[in-house]
Amino acid sequence: MKINVIAAFPKYKDGIPRVAEELLKKICEKRQVDSVLIITRQDLGFVNPSLLANSKISLLTTSRFLTPGTLLKIIKLYKKGDFFVLLAPPWDIFDPLPELYFFLHLIKYGFLPRSKWVQLMHDFIPYVYSEDTGGKRTIKLYNSFKNHFLEIPVKYVAVSESTKRDAMRYWGLSADRITVIQHGSFITPKSPRTNFGSKKILMVSDIAPRKNHVRLIKAFELVHRNDPSGDAELIIVGHSRINVPEFESVLRDVRMRNEHIKITFAGYLTDLEIRALYDQADVFVYPSLYEGFGLPVLEAMACGCPVITSNVSSLPEVVGEAGILIDPYSVEELAQAMITVLEDDGLKRGMSRESVAQAQKFSWEKAGEAYLSLFTELQHKARQGQA
Repeated sequence: MKINVIAAFPKYKDGIPRVAEELLKKICEKRQVDSVLIITRQDLGFVNPSLLANSKISLLTTSRFLTPGTLLKIIKLYKKGDFFVLLAPPWDIFDPLPELYFFLHLIKYGFLPRSKWVQLMHDFIPYVYSEDTGGKRTIKLYNSFKNHFLEIPVKYVAVSESTKRDAMRYWGLSADRITVIQHGSFITPKSPRTNFGSKKILMVSDIAPRKNHVRLIKAFELVHRNDPSGDAELIIVGHSRINVPEFESVLRDVRMRNEHIKITFAGYLTDLEIRALYDQADVFVYPSLYEGFGLPVLEAMACGCPVITSNVSSLPEVVGEAGILIDPYSVEELAQAMITVLEDDGLKRGMSRESVAQAQKFSWEKAGEAYLSLFTELQHKARQGQA
């Protein structure tokens, strides 16, 4: 099986390129897979060296605008390969798209077979929370794909049942065109924790409107006022990705009203530093208003950290019954959940056990097997169609 992959690998990777690397690593472990060619832009070609060391993997980098020669090479690769897998939206690679549009049109109008294209869908943030993306421009790109190329992929892969429902709602895709393959954790599930008492409340997320930091800070003010010792601390890991004017004003007002309140902004931290915080925190809080999956929640559970998260989008799928689900629009409900967990060590130990058990249900091995099963199924259907 020969697989061609389009994905973006920026120098400083967030969740999506890290997901791509983990998936490719597991897919290459399958004996049925003979080769994987990664196609990416030169300025997005920072693939993990350990991945490129795999003899099955090769790399083709392109300039920002495809040359005719490179385009012809991609067309030949498409013809010879068994599958062409997009692990990121097309505009993440070939923005502003003119040459890729030409390539897609060759498939659309039957000059190239449709049976090879598999499209991964991470989320539909531009429709649900456009201020967290490029706004109207990103919606325009999503709609352009929807209006012109929606029928090209032989199969769509959604990272959660929630994303599948969004694809059906916003793109009108039928359920049978979408397969759900959930992510694994970047952290191997550990043993449940028994050591609590730090009174640290942790959130790992860049600051952006849908991440709901403003309500989290307001809720923590209620936690602080309920804490006679004043030891409770809110730690936020991540940088400010999008300007949220209300965030600064609310933070300033809360600090002015509460002289000794402990709110720490850790900024960007390494994976090892974040894992240390998962091990220290009494509770991980993630009141996001929308997620395609929710990797930080899964990572926290893998570390045995009790979790409070939102009851919307994909987050209930990830946390299952292991954590506390709250209405992310209710400051009071979020505050009460934090107070309840902080005050009950027995509850924390029970949540830790359930968190680890829930995290064990997800793995990159399972994801890799699911992709292989999908490819095998599609190959079988293609052969039947040719018979």
